[in-house]
Amino acid sequence: MGGIQLYQLLLLFALGGAVYLVYLRGNRKNKELIKTISSELELAVNPVEKVYKNLGGTIGYRAFYERKGIFNRVVAVFTTLPRHSIIVYPFHLIFRGHDKLQLNAYSQKDISPNFLFVRDGIRYNNLHQRYKNRGMSIENYNFKSIRFVMYYDDEYSHEICEEILKVFDPRFLVAIGANPENRVFYLYCIPVKGKIEPMVRHFLSHIKQYVIK
Repeated sequence: MGGIQLYQLLLLFALGGAVYLVYLRGNRKNKELIKTISSELELAVNPVEKVYKNLGGTIGYRAFYERKGIFNRVVAVFTTLPRHSIIVYPFHLIFRGHDKLQLNAYSQKDISPNFLFVRDGIRYNNLHQRYKNRGMSIENYNFKSIRFVMYYDDEYSHEICEEILKVFDPRFLVAIGANPENRVFYLYCIPVKGKIEPMVRHFLSHIKQYVIK
């Protein structure tokens, strides 16, 4: 009485083994995804110089790319779901969490449009709050049955946003935007193997025409 029974020890070993296996499997999957993201980004960006800074373990990386052309500097942040955690990962699945790729493309010259096109939903509230108080026009937007919100400065910016959207699959898009104050176009998407390189390549190719010459 009061001692640890054999079945309790076996249960503890089983639980410990399950936690360890989940950790190994999740860690391996995240490493593979990080490798995929970085490889496809490099194919799309074609950098002449690159620097990666780890955000901690398999959480993700911040990447700095120098490249030729008008958009000569690209900064990307990619983070993965905590697949290695048997406790935390299920909550991300419940609340429809996803891996993230955020990319800023900086221009050497001024850019013309000013807009943000972002998914509707409380998890993207921080992005919405940045633009709600700027006095911009707001439009609720259904992009192939997925709800987004567009914030835009003028009709010209609205037209450019719609033009850029043509190169995207809305299933993988979270937000795109342009900020003339910082001479930057940005892209926020869900990284999926085989989709990253063409998405980023089309994005970088398309935004060149909106630089003020």
